[in-house]
Amino acid sequence: MGFREKYAELGERYERIDGPLERFFDPLRRKASRFVAGRVLEIGVGTGFMLPYYPEDIELHTIDAVPEMLEVAKKKAKELGLNASFYVMDAERLEFPDESFDTVLSTFVFCTVPNPENAMKEIHRVLKPGGRAIFLEHTKSDCRLLNWLFLKPLDVLLGFLLEDNTLRETHLLARNYFEIEHEESHYRGIVRLLVGRKV
Repeated sequence: MGFREKYAELGERYERIDGPLERFFDPLRRKASRFVAGRVLEIGVGTGFMLPYYPEDIELHTIDAVPEMLEVAKKKAKELGLNASFYVMDAERLEFPDESFDTVLSTFVFCTVPNPENAMKEIHRVLKPGGRAIFLEHTKSDCRLLNWLFLKPLDVLLGFLLEDNTLRETHLLARNYFEIEHEESHYRGIVRLLVGRKV
């Protein structure tokens, strides 16, 4: 069973599982939302954790590979009075023309994408020159001990449950495609916020 099937089975229950972590992620989501502008694409919207934080003056488009998660996000957007477009789509095969967006945002998605390199190429492709790519992601820590004592066991558990990989180095991959303007490391690098620009 792949990540799509596992997340599909969770549906609305995903928020009850991930919800307790939101008190740690909430300030970082708020901070990430301050960098968005113009025509915005959110990769992997999931159940819509980011939706409450978007500014009103953007044109928001969102994708997710799991229809069941997307339905939850649609309901949340309606409750918030948010005007957004939702598409069932794979991050590795974005069905948008080149240079379509001013901002592309990804929050806690690259730990799940089967081929992160392909997804990064697609983000770069659909972003306009000078546009921003924003990543708020789980990453491998700078502390080896933390990786072995915490992230490695968590990686085994989440890999089994959700096909998540908590030891990815998305912060390094992003540097191959974007000029990094802003970077923050939180919880010893377990979570990072990066803002890159397409040059």
